[in-house]
Amino acid sequence: MRENDSIRSYMAAHLKAQLFASHVARCVRKQLLQFDKKTVLHFDCYANFFHLYGHTQGKDFYLLLTLVEVEEWKAAAPYALDRYIFCELEEKGISIIHMTPYLRAVFSQS
Repeated sequence: MRENDSIRSYMAAHLKAQLFASHVARCVRKQLLQFDKKTVLHFDCYANFFHLYGHTQGKDFYLLLTLVEVEEWKAAAPYALDRYIFCELEEKGISIIHMTPYLRAVFSQS
């Protein structure tokens, strides 16, 4: 296991849903900015849900998850929430331009 994978596993096991979802959103934002410098991504955590929304590659997007769902993704695998978000973005027509080390980690774990 790579060091980053160990750190992510620890985070998934120990961070509260809101903090973990915020970390994942920052990782997704950083990746989308590498693909499109005009990317705008916002995220809000509320008492019971997590809202991720923005604009990239000429498309608007939004995702709404309950914090219970975030907990389920956290429990499934360290990068399961990231993978879910990227799959949802792909359904909205937002492309993964190329595989990066981060995306390889996201899609290599099931």
